[in-house]
Amino acid sequence: MKNSVKSMLRLSNRTKSVIILLLIACGPEPFDYDEFKSFFSPESANNEAKFHPYNFTTQFTYDTDIWGEDAKIDLALAENVKAWANYAGVSEKIVTDELYINNEENKHGTGLSDALEKKEKLEAFDYLVLAKEIEANDLSNLDDAAIDTNQQVVKPDYDALLTDIQTKYTKTKDIFLKERLAYQAVKVADMAGNPKKSIDFYDKLVKPLTQKTFISDWATSRMAGACMHAGDSVRANYHFSQLFVNAPTRQTAAYLSLKHVAKFYEEALNLCQNVNEKANIYAATAVLPFQDGLPMLEKIRDLDVQNPLLEFVMAREINKNEKYFFTERQELNYVFWGVDSLTKNSWKANASNYFEKLLAFNLESAENSSLKSSPFWYTSASYLTFIAKDYAKAHELLQKAKAIPTNQQGIKDQIAMQEMILAVSKTPEVTPQMEETVMPLLERFAHSDKFRTANNFNATCKILAAKYQGLPINDEFSENLGGKMSIKTDPKTKSLGWFSGCFGKKENSNTNTNASPENKAKAFLVSMLATYQLNLSDENGGASFVSSSDQYAIEDSTSSTTINAVLAYFAKKSPSDFDKRLNKLAGFDNDYLYMVLGRRALAEHRYAEASEAWKHISPKVWQDEPYKTYLDVNPFSLSGQGDTDAKQRVTPLSFATRMAALEAKVKQNPNDYESWILLGCGTYNMNYHGNSWILLRRSWSGSETVNEKDDYYTYEKALFYFDKAINTAPKPEQSAKACYLAAACQKIKYDIVYTKLYDGLYLLSEEEQAKKETENKQVLATLRKDKYSTYFNLLKTKYGSTVYEDQLLKECSTYKDYLGK
Repeated sequence: MKNSVKSMLRLSNRTKSVIILLLIACGPEPFDYDEFKSFFSPESANNEAKFHPYNFTTQFTYDTDIWGEDAKIDLALAENVKAWANYAGVSEKIVTDELYINNEENKHGTGLSDALEKKEKLEAFDYLVLAKEIEANDLSNLDDAAIDTNQQVVKPDYDALLTDIQTKYTKTKDIFLKERLAYQAVKVADMAGNPKKSIDFYDKLVKPLTQKTFISDWATSRMAGACMHAGDSVRANYHFSQLFVNAPTRQTAAYLSLKHVAKFYEEALNLCQNVNEKANIYAATAVLPFQDGLPMLEKIRDLDVQNPLLEFVMAREINKNEKYFFTERQELNYVFWGVDSLTKNSWKANASNYFEKLLAFNLESAENSSLKSSPFWYTSASYLTFIAKDYAKAHELLQKAKAIPTNQQGIKDQIAMQEMILAVSKTPEVTPQMEETVMPLLERFAHSDKFRTANNFNATCKILAAKYQGLPINDEFSENLGGKMSIKTDPKTKSLGWFSGCFGKKENSNTNTNASPENKAKAFLVSMLATYQLNLSDENGGASFVSSSDQYAIEDSTSSTTINAVLAYFAKKSPSDFDKRLNKLAGFDNDYLYMVLGRRALAEHRYAEASEAWKHISPKVWQDEPYKTYLDVNPFSLSGQGDTDAKQRVTPLSFATRMAALEAKVKQNPNDYESWILLGCGTYNMNYHGNSWILLRRSWSGSETVNEKDDYYTYEKALFYFDKAINTAPKPEQSAKACYLAAACQKIKYDIVYTKLYDGLYLLSEEEQAKKETENKQVLATLRKDKYSTYFNLLKTKYGSTVYEDQLLKECSTYKDYLGK
């Protein structure tokens, strides 16, 4: 036999018991790659959609699934297609087919060229030929596969191309073509590695144009790149900043180029024509990956208090600092931007002080007469004040935000979410007024497809559940630093009076655990609302988030007393409006509750109660999945003990009923060996290592985290039953068999200790690992001797002369290992 509990008991290692229903041991994976712990929605800021990708994210750009297969609309492509379609009088599809899409034979269409030739727009026809030649000779378009072939790359005759472009530019009077030819000149000179000529062409050919479109933005982007290549980072900084704010078709290119410029250049402000352009430089700098935006925000507000980018940058700063304020992990980084450890430590250490500074700015802005038309500033100030645990001030600020009319849905939702979380946080106990306030908000934000909404919803449910039970609250809104960092206010920062030093303060929690049955029922239901199984965005299993909890885990840790309380709560003769709506929101029925009640009663070894609960379940349920597959053996048969027919099928109801009858028998006759053995076999098999775990759980995983206080894993009750069988067996052979089963239970307990000692061992250095392993061996040897060999010792000393013990010596490696020490 192999050295494992299942092999030790000769249980079949069925594949189906490993695959199991559905593995949900670690909770759901995120469906939103931007997800991190955050409660303030960037959509609450009133900014143009074009800035949405530059909200804070740990990814490349916000709300972009780079692993997805769905093609994103290229704005530059779309604008160019539309322009050519209008110019040539053809459909956008015809333009797309020729300029951008190859067919199955790797050939472009010719519909656009044909239309131009037919309409005698020969200059445009010739331009297309030229543009295609330039595109084909753009070495930056070569993919890695082409470069890796080590084939000789033949450079085009750039001088000839530039001569042709200038000739066409001089001759044409068509402004549509003139702008494109100017762009091609700037582009080709840059392709040729001559940045100075590229800049000259921009000044001579692009600047004089009286009518400009997005094509001039393309030319500006090329020219700004040429400035970088020429070493003029100041001019590049200026142009890329203006492009980021004003040129949607070159916004991403400008953003990436600004990252390479690497820093803010004060001199770039001297190139600005007005305050708007200066504000653009500050805004574009603020969104760079490693840049604190607050100093830039202050500059923007000083220049133009009504600048539309103010809210956008502030929302981004709040979200960025949430990442560092809330995180418990040392690994603070952007996935796509490398961050050195000193920077990460600095962000984490300064997160509280930075929140204080952001709050000061928000409070000042909220009271600024020029900004009072927007509820954003009071809303964001309320959120930051809420984190500081000043609920009264947060409520006051939120009421001011609500009083400002707005049609923007993002800020309306943020205000409502803050109202929801405030409602459950500001009083120590749940009140009818709290319930009245929070219920419509719970209904509004359940089933969200946005992770911040889910974060707020789940935190609300968890706080509400804890208060119903009178339990300490796991504060979702405090910095998760394990108390290692004290909060200190920067002496240079303006005093915030009532607020200073509040960040990081832990909420005083009610610890009265004498909750009423009804409050326990409500706690169970609101806890379930936060599970990802109930909190899906749609019936097909839409978005669910890592912050959601697991419905199965809650079921498995809830007492039968609580489930009975929920049943009684459902059966109230005069339910309140809140009661009705909570029940509807949870969506449970009696079938579900009686199923859970039976499992929990069985787990608590209240067999008669489990039997009574499962009598409410239709017998047909036991004939279908998952019981059809996962309850297909006899749980009263174990390693040749108990029932002789190991294949006899049972149902959960018949199992619980028989366990109750067996329990009644041993109460009547404590010396009933057969009943003790059957109780032990049934209890063993309904637990984690047993063949009928489905009696207690909805799922099973080989990588579950063991709960050392849960008999499902520890086998205390099964050991108790087998011990009783040892002492009531009429013959030594029967005692020996019961003793072996008790030893199996004891070995499970030993394996739990063993696994815990070795957890994380291989993450240590080789030297530490060797030292720890030596210590572990000594600890385990002592434990085996003093605590976990009771029944193996008994087998050897008291039942060593039995036939069964002799059989074990031949077949059981675990027993032989014990004897060999």
